[in-house]
Amino acid sequence: MNIDSINFIDINRNKSENIRYNFNDLPFYFHKGYFSMYPNYSMQEHWHDDIELILILSGNMTYNINGKLIKFCKGEGIIINSHQLHSAFSNSMQECEYIVILFHPMILCSIKQYEQEFVLPFLNSSHDFIHLKPSVDWQGEIIRFINCIAEKMHDKTFAFTTIGVLHLIWSELIEHINIEPQSKVSELQLSTLKNMISFIHSHYSEKITLTDISRAGHISKRTCGNLFLSYLYKTPIEFLNDYRLKKSIELMQNTDLTILEIALACGFSGSSYYAETFRKCFGKSPTEYKRKLK
Repeated sequence: MNIDSINFIDINRNKSENIRYNFNDLPFYFHKGYFSMYPNYSMQEHWHDDIELILILSGNMTYNINGKLIKFCKGEGIIINSHQLHSAFSNSMQECEYIVILFHPMILCSIKQYEQEFVLPFLNSSHDFIHLKPSVDWQGEIIRFINCIAEKMHDKTFAFTTIGVLHLIWSELIEHINIEPQSKVSELQLSTLKNMISFIHSHYSEKITLTDISRAGHISKRTCGNLFLSYLYKTPIEFLNDYRLKKSIELMQNTDLTILEIALACGFSGSSYYAETFRKCFGKSPTEYKRKLK
């Protein structure tokens, strides 16, 4: 793993991702990155208002979108709908270079009629994501448009050109997919899970039990466990510990706290349990990992 520059998800108060847009007056974000920049080649679960476009330039990665696992290879891409719970990982821990584009749907809503007829129906549809494959003509066209945005990144007309290309992408999307409303059951389950994840994000530094997590979702402990396993493939406590570990790496990188202080700040009962959990996840002790960071 490249630990010279580690990426972390910046979380808002409502526990959605805080997107740092490239322009002050345009809700648009572009980034070309490497998956090794995430601890353990794993991007934590998050969601946001923005539409997300991903294009794989080399290697591969697996996305988890609302409990659906999709593996993407070089040349393939994905469109992730607004408000979807998603994360990414590489079990093989092999490098993956990618382009990510995020944009707020308001970019497409300059005309009220367009918003009502073409934007809102998709945002509220059953389409969590669209897997883009170059072998499908219209999907290949969208991939070409994503590459076009990347090529124009340093042009002085980049912002202006990007708005036009995003409309072309949306036009291809709406023309070729069938819009069906989202299931009320799925919507309720996802909302409940987000509430429990938000609780963990807010209270990870405290002593948290399965009962506490399930109460945050107003459901039983059994239903809580089933939701985490169905959508995230982890138990609630495994999710909690994973989040604590990622927060501990942030502290290693940005503070001079001791290992014991970091362990306690992230909700672990002591340095021994923290070190044991850390080694199982990252293959080295916190002290070894911190030494490499420094």
